[in-house]
Amino acid sequence: MEMLTKEEIEKMIKEGKSLKDMDFSFTELEGIDFSGQDLSGAVFTGAEIRNANFEGANLEGAFIADADFSGVNFKNANLSRAILQRVNLRGANFENANLFKVQMMVCDASGANFTNANIQQSRLEKTKFRRAKMDRADISYSNMRSTDFQEASFIGTKFSYSDLRKSQLQKAWFENVEADEVMVYGKKPWLEGSKAKLDIEQIKAPNWDD
Repeated sequence: MEMLTKEEIEKMIKEGKSLKDMDFSFTELEGIDFSGQDLSGAVFTGAEIRNANFEGANLEGAFIADADFSGVNFKNANLSRAILQRVNLRGANFENANLFKVQMMVCDASGANFTNANIQQSRLEKTKFRRAKMDRADISYSNMRSTDFQEASFIGTKFSYSDLRKSQLQKAWFENVEADEVMVYGKKPWLEGSKAKLDIEQIKAPNWDD
């Protein structure tokens, strides 16, 4: 299959052609404007799409693997049930995005902005969220095992009924969070230096003091 060029894809957008279920594997689309486009079911294996604009785009059920999406704008985008594996998402903007049931595994979302994002019932295992903004995001009922949330900001964040075992939360900032029935284990290191307004008793795992 011949890879489409950025120019060909931009022409398709201009002509209003459907991009649903399209295969964008290994394309180089730096800075492309996909805002408002329906990209549901699209495949982006190995794609390089740095600093692109996906604002308000529909990426429901999209598959993104081994790709570079650093600096991408996903504001107000729909990524529900999308699968992201080993994706560079450094500095990406997910403000107000719908990430319901997303699978974001072994990705690097350091410095990304998830303010007001809906991330319920998601899988975020082994992903880096260092210095990420998780303010007012809803990450409840999610699997966040072995994630790296060092220096991340959790202001008004909801993560009740989530699994945070083996996650790194050093120097994270917690304020007014909802954290009922959260699973964490291990003693202090996960909260070292964090300015936590967090009721540890409320989120300690049953075997915390073992």
